[in-house]
Amino acid sequence: MVRNILAIILLTITGISANAQQNVQDSLEHQNLQRQYIVHLPPGYNNNSPTPAVIVLHGGSGNYQSVQGFTQMNFVSNQNGFLAVYPQGIGNAPPGYSWADGRNTTADQAGIDDVGFMSKLIDTLYNDYNIDMNRVYICGFSNGGFMTQRLACETPELFAAIGGLGCSIDTNLIQTCNPNQAVPMVYFSGTADPEVPYNGGAMNNPIVTPIVAVDTAVQFWVNNNNCQTAEPVVNIPDNVPEDSSTVELYKYTDCDCDADFYFYKIINGGHTWPGVPVPQFPQLGNTNEDIHASYLVWNFFSQFSLCDSVTGIPEQTSHDNFVVYPNPTNSTLFIQSSKEKIESLKLYNLMGHEKNVKQINHRLLDLTDLSSGIYLLYIKSTNGKTKTIRVIKE
Repeated sequence: MVRNILAIILLTITGISANAQQNVQDSLEHQNLQRQYIVHLPPGYNNNSPTPAVIVLHGGSGNYQSVQGFTQMNFVSNQNGFLAVYPQGIGNAPPGYSWADGRNTTADQAGIDDVGFMSKLIDTLYNDYNIDMNRVYICGFSNGGFMTQRLACETPELFAAIGGLGCSIDTNLIQTCNPNQAVPMVYFSGTADPEVPYNGGAMNNPIVTPIVAVDTAVQFWVNNNNCQTAEPVVNIPDNVPEDSSTVELYKYTDCDCDADFYFYKIINGGHTWPGVPVPQFPQLGNTNEDIHASYLVWNFFSQFSLCDSVTGIPEQTSHDNFVVYPNPTNSTLFIQSSKEKIESLKLYNLMGHEKNVKQINHRLLDLTDLSSGIYLLYIKSTNGKTKTIRVIKE
């Protein structure tokens, strides 16, 4: 992997502040393709301190440059000290690119594995930066938003919280989605979105799979998270009446693993990022300016760490009847079970390939010769129960 560190000076429209914050342009190889991404380093970034990371996915026909201006997430990064990461899709969608979100996009048709790419990207970020692996978040808009929904279904263990903007769930994914865990999530949807119909159905692009109504998608995640409380609706003050839209906030709380679901319903809102007007594209509909989505996304994300991290017990991970420690580790990994008798242990990388590691006994693995990165430990007990736990090798 060749690394090219650039101090990119761009106009405000690019989303990079005028004092020329540093962007790191980089790439990694996946499926024999060079996949590009940009990491925005906020002022005062220190590689000695674990730092949260927010991955931001552009919409269809976008790229890793345009999404910075479209979301203005770099400003939020600068003020709150997290890394903003902008990967780029690779499906052909002029003038930009598409994600393989499972709806038969051009990336899907080309056989692109974007789920695997995201896993490898996180692994690479862990190796290159001191990111806090318990505080990796992802959000996306439109095609990028649909991609977050696929990731929430297939690899929820990688993200502490997820944000979907200008999206829903497609009719195929909602039938197969089974995360097996609660997923903290925030949604932003406009009721007059001309590209993603609020009430579901066919998209303007005839090749992609139809979607369910936004309210149906919201209820799916509320049910998945087993949220017990629907709080009173909050009517956000209409401070900018000339934007011809208003915002209602629905909060679903008392969920498993404290995985709340927030839904910002933008009445008469269009296919835009709230808080960032795009007057040059009136066909996208109204942009609400009573809120700024990037700040609200971060405010939501900042509440959460990965559910499997045990507060107050450093370097230890607990999953039901299993305790794994030290985690992260640079040598041995101990698996303790208070109730289950362990039958077998297997270790996989994020691409699903099993790794050969020395098993000292049925509860102790030697990871000394393993490369640094993120792995999945598969535990099978003698009564047939199985558990998969994320392990970090330093």
